[in-house]
Amino acid sequence: MHHPQVKHTIDIFERMYQNLPPLVPELTVREMKHALEHLRDDVDVGINEAENIAISLGKKIWPYWKAFDELCSMSQGRLGEKFLLGRLPVNLKQKYAEFKEHGADYHDLRSGGGANYFSLDERQEITGVLIMVDQEIKEHVKQAVLSVDEKKYQDLVIDFQNILDDIEKRLDSLRLMAEDEEEHPELAEEIRDKIKTFELGLCLLGPNTKHHELLNIDDHFVERRGARRGLRV
Repeated sequence: MHHPQVKHTIDIFERMYQNLPPLVPELTVREMKHALEHLRDDVDVGINEAENIAISLGKKIWPYWKAFDELCSMSQGRLGEKFLLGRLPVNLKQKYAEFKEHGADYHDLRSGGGANYFSLDERQEITGVLIMVDQEIKEHVKQAVLSVDEKKYQDLVIDFQNILDDIEKRLDSLRLMAEDEEEHPELAEEIRDKIKTFELGLCLLGPNTKHHELLNIDDHFVERRGARRGLRV
């Protein structure tokens, strides 16, 4: 039986595989399938190996996932309310209309703005409807990507691949910095932990770290190193 932490990693990796965005290269799909079979079958696999496999393949699908997510967000703005109204019962449609008359909108509803307006039962029902709306949006975008929006999607994939390339360069720079920190092993470990946290976030195994958080991180650790050296003087 797998260690609970390893099992958790495998479960997330399996969900990634089962919910791939459109047009991921077939070679990558096969690699994920074989990796998942290996992780399931090898009860002795360690957490580092499991995470490294998930990170390696997660990076390959990250540009597709981000491109698909962006198109879903755009469609949510255009079609989300329409899909919502198509599923709400009459009584909640009326109450939603009153909610909007008070200056709120669909985005407010999604972000929990109706907590003090709708009853607990109503909020639970709306939450269930919003889950169905999200699934409808994904199916709508998937069909569009496979037809009229394929070029838009592929252009976004290229854009996010460029972002990923920049992320990789910055992570490589941090790795070199960690290797140079023989005099400050605690700082080196902190840098490596930051790298791992960011990589885990790319494949849904950790916090969704933003690209902009890497932009000045070199300077941050350079300042930390300078401060530590100052303490030794």
